Amino acid sequence: MRRHAPLERRHVSRPRTLTAVTLVTLVASAWLAGAAGPADPDVGAWATYRWTSSLAQDVPVLVRQEGPGGEVTWSVTRESAAPPPLFVTYSIVRGTTATYTLQIVTRTEIDSQPLSITQVTVDRASGDARRSVIRYPKGVIATPESGLRPFSRAAVEGSEEAITVPAGRFSAVRTPYGDGTVWLSGEVPALELVKAVFPTGTLELLRSGRSGATDLFRS
Repeated sequence: MRRHAPLERRHVSRPRTLTAVTLVTLVASAWLAGAAGPADPDVGAWATYRWTSSLAQDVPVLVRQEGPGGEVTWSVTRESAAPPPLFVTYSIVRGTTATYTLQIVTRTEIDSQPLSITQVTVDRASGDARRSVIRYPKGVIATPESGLRPFSRAAVEGSEEAITVPAGRFSAVRTPYGDGTVWLSGEVPALELVKAVFPTGTLELLRSGRSGATDLFRS
């Protein structure tokens, strides 16, 4: 008697757009839960992070099975799986003595084309947003205030510890923040953030620079 061939399962390509668009909201919700004092970041600074979501999503899966006579049948089922990592770059692209503009860019790969570009104009003195917009193919539209701000390492209390992320090893302050934990270091430009862990996922520093940020609304 010939045995049936084992099932072959193939994940169908999963859309990332929804996850990318909601990334800023997911991360910003944790910042909003415990707003930091006003920071004063330098124009041109940037930092790129990998976002690994802890929220599973329902994805289609193709199932291939070979019958006794060699005929192949296909069926579609669904599985719960973690979405692939996404990459987000925070940069300070414009500034005056009164305000600075925080740009948030999401991508599927570290150097791929942007999925979303958000800019928030922040009052330096208060940390309040004066304007928050996102760019779509048809133009720029207003978005709800996210609450996301650069940290000020000097203004945060916590325990000092060494932490290793893809960007390297840092001496950082670990402190509770909102419903999660963050590690902060003055060595990191833009946000001064090395790592953040929230119920929705983990953000880890990949690379950064103190100059060279590009304003994608004007380029």
